[in-house]
Amino acid sequence: MTVDLEPDLRSTTCKSMELIPKILEFFDKYDVKATFFTVTSLLEKYESEIKEISRKHEIASHSHTHTLGKTEIGKSMDEMKKFGLKCKGYRAPGFIVGKNHFQELKEAGYEYDSSLARYFPGRYSNWNLPTKPYKNNGITEFPMPTFVWPSVNSGLTYLKLFNPVSKLFPKKYMFYFHPWELMKTKGPFHLTRNSGSKAWQLLRKQVEGSKWVGCEEWIKKKKN
Repeated sequence: MTVDLEPDLRSTTCKSMELIPKILEFFDKYDVKATFFTVTSLLEKYESEIKEISRKHEIASHSHTHTLGKTEIGKSMDEMKKFGLKCKGYRAPGFIVGKNHFQELKEAGYEYDSSLARYFPGRYSNWNLPTKPYKNNGITEFPMPTFVWPSVNSGLTYLKLFNPVSKLFPKKYMFYFHPWELMKTKGPFHLTRNSGSKAWQLLRKQVEGSKWVGCEEWIKKKKN
């Protein structure tokens, strides 16, 4: 289970941080452990909230400013260290990576990544990407099977957009969502459809009956 902790949709603010206590309570109720891929610029204002998340869940990097195409791999790691947070993983904004992505991750000290996605029109096309975690240049990659049949259920965005048809799709090995999806928000139809209370219902159905762990815990289990 992964959460992309970032500014709200089409906004520089993060009102959805108010939902963090409810999300943590929800995870406790369903025994979910998650990796929160966090935009590190949020630490300046929400240090206490993010450190509260880290008490039970894993904090990883989602870049420093969530600027598409601007990786900020080293900068976000530096910020994590500055605020005393352990960070082993990275996810690029919009799943857009640079040419030397894995080398930069290694140089910055990351151990795993979740930045590669299978397909999104006009953005990336990784048709041959493995559908399960694998090693790349010593980095464990958690590929996200976005937007390709039968991979609709990889993210709450797609689960909401294609509901109720998405109920027919099997659960995937990894799932992600943004806190702002759990509140009513304005924006493009394909991102905001079924947000708010309906999104909570869909998320609950997604986690029920399955054992969810964070990326680091998954790696540890594989080593044992």
